[in-house]
Amino acid sequence: MKSLKIVFFSFVLITLGLPVFAQQQQLKLNLNYSVGIPTGSFKSDMVSNTSFRGWNANLLYGITDKVSLGLEAGFNDYHQKYARQLYDTKSGTVSGVLSNSVQTVPVMLKGRFNLAPAAAIQPYLGAGVGGNFVTYNQYLGEFSSGSKSGLYFAASPEIGFSVPFSKGGTSGITVGGKYNFMPFNYSGNKSLDNWGLFAGINLPLK
Repeated sequence: MKSLKIVFFSFVLITLGLPVFAQQQQLKLNLNYSVGIPTGSFKSDMVSNTSFRGWNANLLYGITDKVSLGLEAGFNDYHQKYARQLYDTKSGTVSGVLSNSVQTVPVMLKGRFNLAPAAAIQPYLGAGVGGNFVTYNQYLGEFSSGSKSGLYFAASPEIGFSVPFSKGGTSGITVGGKYNFMPFNYSGNKSLDNWGLFAGINLPLK
């Protein structure tokens, strides 16, 4: 909790100082297509299908040529439909098709460390921490059999690389992967943890 407060207050100070930093450093927008791969109890208990319906975007401010801080938001849409079988309900035993639908919208403070800012291929390490807006719905046939939504904790260490479009350029492509820690305790399920793969472009805003 103490480390989270330090990260938060550091971000606030950076935000307040944007007019000063903007004259010296660079603000970058990263837009990425994202794939989510369920793991752990999320995969075994709720959804095993990979989500190809996702994106993430971040706005990162360069404190130095290696260190950037900012905000990130994303979205992934997961669906799983199980074959028809018998289910016990409050109204008795029902034969039907069970479907799970999960949408995650993480919003996090983001940090990134560029290992080789002057290279043609620039590997980096990153991490994010914040909240995750979750919407979960379960259907038995056409009827809802359970739902839950709310804001939960989220964290994501990541690794990737950027490739400038030109030598010394400030825009380019980004490719990376991350592990998304997403606690979610409902109906026996403990988390919505997943592997995230993404690729997109980064553009300087100033």
